[in-house]
Amino acid sequence: MEKRFLGVKTKRFYFNNGIEDVSYVAIYGDELEVDPAEDGTAQDYRMAIYRGRTGKIASNTLLLNKRGMELYFLDIGQGDASFIVTPDNIKILVDGGLKDRALGFLIWKYRLDEPNNKVVIDHLFLSHADKDHVIGLIPLLNHPKIEVKNIYHNGIGLYKEGHNTALGTMHNDRLITLHDTLQDLSGEVLKDDFKEWIEAVSNSGANYKRVDASHGFLPIGDASIKLEILGPILESDDTLKWFGGKSHTINGHSLIFRVDYDHVRTFFSGDLNVEGSEHLLSIPGNTLKVNAQIFKAPHHGSHEFSQELLNYVNPMVSVVSSGETPDHGHPRAVFLGGLGLAGRGRMPLIFSTELSALFIDAGDVEAQIHAGSSVTTLSDLDFSSSLSNSEARQRFKKVLPGIINVRTDGEKIFAFRRVQMGYQWESYEFKYNDV
Repeated sequence: MEKRFLGVKTKRFYFNNGIEDVSYVAIYGDELEVDPAEDGTAQDYRMAIYRGRTGKIASNTLLLNKRGMELYFLDIGQGDASFIVTPDNIKILVDGGLKDRALGFLIWKYRLDEPNNKVVIDHLFLSHADKDHVIGLIPLLNHPKIEVKNIYHNGIGLYKEGHNTALGTMHNDRLITLHDTLQDLSGEVLKDDFKEWIEAVSNSGANYKRVDASHGFLPIGDASIKLEILGPILESDDTLKWFGGKSHTINGHSLIFRVDYDHVRTFFSGDLNVEGSEHLLSIPGNTLKVNAQIFKAPHHGSHEFSQELLNYVNPMVSVVSSGETPDHGHPRAVFLGGLGLAGRGRMPLIFSTELSALFIDAGDVEAQIHAGSSVTTLSDLDFSSSLSNSEARQRFKKVLPGIINVRTDGEKIFAFRRVQMGYQWESYEFKYNDV
């Protein structure tokens, strides 16, 4: 059996459950295993293995030898978490949310319930250390079947004492306290959540490094992919502008970057706000650098956004990541309207993980109101037990509808949202230069 990748938008995959034929709908770029001896067969169907199930797929189905780029925008409740798989199978995680659904996603996708399965995350980008981006990464780093090689961050820590702000020392409207390595935090009194994160990083053995716009293109191990760091932007004295308060400063200096695969560009904008966007666009050349067909929209659809930034991005596919608890009113109607105005092409797409999601966590306010809500949290599981990964995988399947899937071969772009009934998909296909 050899690996192949689905080369059409959607195709039904049939497997036998012992009673009758049932099916899944596979989407562009999904991995299948097939017998190459059956290539070009005159049979109506050929045997295939899809997500560990043996079944059959139409023989005339286009199957590619090369993987495309896969993007997963996860429903993790309030916060951000995205996952990228490059054509050379380099795995990149961007943020982890407030809950443990990024961990659940990895357990589900890479079948960590199977005894011999493990997964290596080549690069983890933490846009900034707010709870709704970092807390979900802690159990992920602690999982015995997950290895993280490299962690990149914006250099802003969270401190209990020792400085005149919670982000470090601010002097003359500049944040002068930035850390690069773990050693830079030695002796500092850290906020509890940030301290727990740093301890998890230390125990993981991952490389931990600050990056900013001066680093430019960052090698990731896949020659077909260019990843350019666009922010934060340091001042000439290696400090960061103070944007008037803690939240505005840490959000406005999010670690942001663009990923290019041939003609298709994707912009990850962290929690960029008005101040951060204006600062970004003030740098010569950046109005072109932010232009992208695929856009992880900033700050969960907050009202604190720059319409000018959205216009320069001019996205075809936008994804807003937000959750219902705690309720910040995201995504705001004015933000969705702004995305629509800034959209590229005849029919730009706007997805929301919150609007796509069907399940909520036990423990959330809504779960207490709606008796019988399904448990999706994983915090009660001990992952030193293999049975816990099986339980985690089953729990995560309950939140699959909230994931927004985007796939590309560098020219065509495919976007999908799962529809619960019949394992179907809302699906779209277009080219990078469609207008």
